[in-house]
Amino acid sequence: MPVSFSIIHTSRAALLAIALMTFSETTLVHAQVQCWASHQNEGPVTDKRWARHLKAMSAAETIVKQSQEFLNPPVPVRMRTTMAANRYEPMDSRLIVHAYPEQTSVGIWIWKGECGIVSQADRVGGSIARVSVFFNHLSKDMFMGQDEIPKLTGTIGGYPEYNGWVVISKNGRLPWVPQTLGDRLDRVGAAREKALADWRNATASRKAPDRDMIDRTAALLRKTDPAGADQYVENMRRLTADIHAAQSKNAARDTHLTKLLNEYRAYRASFTAQQLALPAVWVDTDGSARKTMEAQVDELQELSMDDQGKVGEIREQSRGLEREASASHNEMAALRLRAQAKDLLQDADQIRKDHMERAALEGEALLGVYELTNLKPGPAEQALAYKMDPTFPSRNQSGKIQVIAVSVSTQNEENVLQRPEQAARKAWLDRVRSSINYAALAALLD
Repeated sequence: MPVSFSIIHTSRAALLAIALMTFSETTLVHAQVQCWASHQNEGPVTDKRWARHLKAMSAAETIVKQSQEFLNPPVPVRMRTTMAANRYEPMDSRLIVHAYPEQTSVGIWIWKGECGIVSQADRVGGSIARVSVFFNHLSKDMFMGQDEIPKLTGTIGGYPEYNGWVVISKNGRLPWVPQTLGDRLDRVGAAREKALADWRNATASRKAPDRDMIDRTAALLRKTDPAGADQYVENMRRLTADIHAAQSKNAARDTHLTKLLNEYRAYRASFTAQQLALPAVWVDTDGSARKTMEAQVDELQELSMDDQGKVGEIREQSRGLEREASASHNEMAALRLRAQAKDLLQDADQIRKDHMERAALEGEALLGVYELTNLKPGPAEQALAYKMDPTFPSRNQSGKIQVIAVSVSTQNEENVLQRPEQAARKAWLDRVRSSINYAALAALLD
């Protein structure tokens, strides 16, 4: 008993000590709120060639810290700043300031120590907000997403916001330009060249089986399976017949695809180099040309009067054979008549099928002409689509801050902000977005 009591007593003492230590650490953690964890650097941030970017990022961090809204979130958070620089040349850099709550919505702990953040915080979507300030670091996805037209989502602090990014530059220059007529036509040409190449590759692989190979294989099969050899020969005969029958249709499609490609080349050649360098515009602005084209396509699908007459005669012959079969008392004769009637119906269906295949090619040709002829050179304000400006920011001015993009967002917006209980966080982010001193950021431009 004394030994057992000693063990129990010791265990209780150890548990009490652990509990006191845990309570002490937890109390310390909860006391350390609104604190800033150590900086994270990615890339050659401290290299002297990136000195201008480091200075700009440091100044931007100060500007973010001056936002009283950002420093007063609806829940206790710890802040951490990440500075990232282009690894290859002093062209662009990124400042990101995260706000981390004590734990994620699913209970994963984010805080550690007195003012630390666990290393996997970003992998588990730990932050409830981030302020991103990008210097010369721009991409299509930032402003256009899956589209090719920048979406103006507002104006903040006197600067335009596209797709949630506030764009700050000298004289309001935007980092994208209209796609040129040459750009758009090149895209059409590439698609048509690929379609023809793919078709030819596909048809080249559909060759009729070699007759000598069929005979040799059948001879081997007949030694052990005569019936199987006969079935094999019949299957190869049908396959060969199908491939030969498709050759004329293949040739028609090859001619069609070649015609589309030649039409593109001729249309592109009809413009001067100056015209091809102008913005591409779409001239069928009201859709009237498309309606006309679609009406023509619908007309193509209708059988001609001659074909309608042929189909009608064939179907009537088929019905006559069916009536004869029904009246016949000879079972074999009735079967033969019904087989003939079925063959006639297949002939009628084939007329319609052949017509629809021709109509499909003609319809594609009309669509191809429509897609080409409605592309014209025009003014920038009517540009069909945009692309990122390859000259802005300029690589000839490496190291200079030419454009700044700012975003206030959450790490996992769909999962977090769509919850009714997170309305306070969304309202906070909206206040943060408006509270940033964008004019002070603009002063960092070179």
